Amino acid sequence: MNKEFRQIGRTPLSISIYSVEKTPTHIHDRGYLEIIFCLQGSVKFAYGYEEFTLHAGEYISVDKDAYYLYDGRDNLCVSFLFDLGRYAKEHPYICNTLFVCEGLAETTMEFPTKAHNRLKGMLIGLLKYMAEEADEDKIARISAGIITLFVERFDIFFFHAGDLEADKTDLKGLQKVNAYMHTHLREKVTIGDLARILNFTEGYMSEYMRKNSIGFREMMSYIRANESEHYLMNTDKTILEISEECGFSDVKYYYSAFRRWYKCTPKQFRDQYRRSAEEKIEYLKLEDIANVVDKLMTEHYMDTFFGITIKNVK
Repeated sequence: MNKEFRQIGRTPLSISIYSVEKTPTHIHDRGYLEIIFCLQGSVKFAYGYEEFTLHAGEYISVDKDAYYLYDGRDNLCVSFLFDLGRYAKEHPYICNTLFVCEGLAETTMEFPTKAHNRLKGMLIGLLKYMAEEADEDKIARISAGIITLFVERFDIFFFHAGDLEADKTDLKGLQKVNAYMHTHLREKVTIGDLARILNFTEGYMSEYMRKNSIGFREMMSYIRANESEHYLMNTDKTILEISEECGFSDVKYYYSAFRRWYKCTPKQFRDQYRRSAEEKIEYLKLEDIANVVDKLMTEHYMDTFFGITIKNVK
């Protein structure tokens, strides 16, 4: 991790507070979830296959994808970093779960939803509480609530299905299947393997994946292409070697899958994200952003409970 994260006592949460113009490319190991919250100003965010501009009050999550920030303008940002392994008892498949949460106007998903507004309120409230109190148990409890919201509303299956709601039974089944695909991505995985996990017939399993996600083959290709980011960024392995490491039976299938999801070739991705190496960032403390957090809290409260949009709160 390149950013200066400070762990909050014995909790699974670490935070980094900063004003940023640009950062080098970051990529987390599996099992970590970062939420980047722009409190003031703006900054551009590039990851995977998309770029967004985060404005004041907007946020975005990132787990295994390589990303960098650039073109920062008079901003204050906070990154919340969660160690997902600490939540595995309650959410057994969480370290193999991918999340997509785009709490910003530029997203192509439905926004804002009740879940987005709830998460924003929780993040602001967590910052306010940490600035005024130091009870680690309560901070851990708030953090656990945020993770539960991610599991129930921001699983990547919702993103691919274009829906933020799901039956809890279906969701648990999908998470179990997703974990299996991640764990066995270097092997040949069949629809029959997944069917046995949920005690379905192969035909029903295939329909289940089409109904609740993007289909078995598409999801498998996404998981393998996503896994390849780690090798593209952190190793000098050839494209052929990376293709084999990630379970593609032929390098041409790797190229096809990567283009499908990232809109570029693996080499183009490697070149783009490795070029981002310069850092222009100033680190701050909680007390430095207290007034900005109070302003955001007032704005969020008025908007949530009265439907009133206010700006320039003193």
